[in-house]
Amino acid sequence: MKKIIQYALMITGALAAMPAMAQMDNMPGKVAAQLKMLLQFKGLWETGAAVMKAGGKEYRFAYYADFKTASADNAIVMHEWADIPGAGKLDGNNLAGVCMQDGKIHWYSVDNMGTTHEHVGEFADQHHFTMVHKSMQEGKEFVETLEMEFAEPDVLILKETATLGGEEALLITGTFHRKKA
Repeated sequence: MKKIIQYALMITGALAAMPAMAQMDNMPGKVAAQLKMLLQFKGLWETGAAVMKAGGKEYRFAYYADFKTASADNAIVMHEWADIPGAGKLDGNNLAGVCMQDGKIHWYSVDNMGTTHEHVGEFADQHHFTMVHKSMQEGKEFVETLEMEFAEPDVLILKETATLGGEEALLITGTFHRKKA
């Protein structure tokens, strides 16, 4: 009886996976293009000169991001970390993929500093990616915008801005270099 249940579960899993595999083969052009550009993040990136401005203070620190492909090369997962003098240690994880329905990249972020939200964005071209998160915090609209530019294949320029009620609350900048693919 146990083997029959195991075989039934295996067959059910295989049948469930078939539509997903067929869907990848028939991926719309915009989705395929956005996915190809998303996968260029793969690798270990670092900057020794990130700058964060928040609460009237400026912080300088080393920042790391390790991107790996996931879900049979249909997504990326990223682990990010930094030790920010005066602000604490950042430890975050991210998952991003392209939505078949809207053709946009949906990027989910969770970290130990209070972030748990989704960003939505897209590449304007193979070098320029922008994503935005909007929510309410403290009864005010919170908007976080991340702009990333692949200045060269192994050079990534980051600019992250966050506003709360229309006032700038955070600015992070850095030029990252890919240390390994």
